[in-house]
Amino acid sequence: MKSTRYLALSATLLTIFAAGMGSYVRGMGAGLACPDWPLCFGQLVPGNLEGLVFLEWFHRLVVLIISVIVVAVLVQSWRHRMPERYLASLVFGLLLGQAVLGGMTVLMRLDVIIVALHQAFALIYFGSLVTLTVLLFVRDDKATQRFSESRISDSGLAES
Repeated sequence: MKSTRYLALSATLLTIFAAGMGSYVRGMGAGLACPDWPLCFGQLVPGNLEGLVFLEWFHRLVVLIISVIVVAVLVQSWRHRMPERYLASLVFGLLLGQAVLGGMTVLMRLDVIIVALHQAFALIYFGSLVTLTVLLFVRDDKATQRFSESRISDSGLAES
């Protein structure tokens, strides 16, 4: 399905953005600007959305959007019994693990081991997501090529 591959591509591009944002959040010292998790000051949208709080909260919002897209890819891949559905399941599991580690990073007050695990898990998740995206594009291109070739041969335009 074309929509599945473009959803996966969207998740990949947004993940690159989220990773850059995460580095910026860390570099600016905003990692604990929202002192709780998964909410920020006990609210979905905190009342004080400025400065470092906005930076940390916006990073979480981008990750939430990525999560919704990854779930959509997962559902579509299983609904259409795509060969990539198992990899989509792995990507979803890795994203969940990444989210939990992100929460632990806040709750454990930037413990160096948790921060390092969060970064390592991010690389594994990203590599898996890129692999899924590439496979979806390659498979769809091959299916399109086979369909085009069969239409040409059906119309009598193919060489003997």
